[in-house]
Amino acid sequence: MRTLILFLVVSFCGATGVFAEDEATLNQAIATLNGQAKTAVDKKIVLGAVAQQTNVPEKTLESQMAATHLTYGELVVANSLAQGSGQAVTNILALKKGKGWAEVSREVKISPASVLDRVRTTQKVVQMSQTKLKQTEKMKKSNVPDSPIRASTPMVGRMGGY
Repeated sequence: MRTLILFLVVSFCGATGVFAEDEATLNQAIATLNGQAKTAVDKKIVLGAVAQQTNVPEKTLESQMAATHLTYGELVVANSLAQGSGQAVTNILALKKGKGWAEVSREVKISPASVLDRVRTTQKVVQMSQTKLKQTEKMKKSNVPDSPIRASTPMVGRMGGY
């Protein structure tokens, strides 16, 4: 009997550790995605990536942000859970009250790892878009001369030893 109780306690503690790890990992990914939205241009890129990953129009995402104060990362999670569970985002947010995203994910029978993958994919899309934008800006700057081009003056004098 003691062995059974000890086994159950150890199993529960191990499961709690895994759940806490899921929560921490998902929260870190959300924070990383949010951190990619530093400037107005970055925010537009992040919003576009969130829209792409969730198949939710940018205008709808902006409305959700205004109404719920969700961050970009939380928008990915909430909309992913809503789509995967067949529920409305408002229902997902009602489930969230006082819980972590990984816990809500498990509650609606969606693997926190799959939600984490979607957030990380969004991060990669943002990173690629930001890199492409920087390269484009760099190319534009390198093609613009620093000073006006001067008209060349004809050379006067001896040419070619003639």
